[in-house]
Amino acid sequence: MWQTDRACGTRPQDHIQIQIQIRALRFGQTLRSKFTNISVECSHEFCSSIRGWLTEKGELNLDIQLNGTLRNGLRTTITLLQLIDGQNRFQTLFSYDMDTCKTLRELLQSSLMKVWLRNVFKYGNLANRCPIKPAYYDVRNFQLENHSIPGYLPSGFYRLHDTNYYGKPKGRHRRPVATFILDIKFY
Repeated sequence: MWQTDRACGTRPQDHIQIQIQIRALRFGQTLRSKFTNISVECSHEFCSSIRGWLTEKGELNLDIQLNGTLRNGLRTTITLLQLIDGQNRFQTLFSYDMDTCKTLRELLQSSLMKVWLRNVFKYGNLANRCPIKPAYYDVRNFQLENHSIPGYLPSGFYRLHDTNYYGKPKGRHRRPVATFILDIKFY
């Protein structure tokens, strides 16, 4: 705890307010999550099949039969949107576009993405480096761990949009690989 010096002109109520604000930041609310919907697509150039479904508990399952090798140059855009009015209107909270292979190589050194990726790898046999060879990949009963949900997000409904492609981030001629759209409830 900090002590205030009355001679500096602070009032006791200021001291109490500062303590409350610091405690709120330090011991923020821990949210839980539940997936509420999933949509998956994969280009026939790279996949012969892809399937996503949710368990009754809102856990995610994926089956992916990758037939083409994914090499350097693969890019991923991850966008998190928040439902703002309950009527299918979403506001973008953040969007990251990254070199997928470089990101996997660096394993996202201390970032929120690193926490998310490690969480995903625990639930399946997804490749964690490039080139990603043709094989059967799966995820079973995946759920976001409480510590992987940013404390600054309020409870509510969100959409995570993950697009994988070859091409330039702002280019018009993208070669699609796969798209995953997940609706999530934080509570």
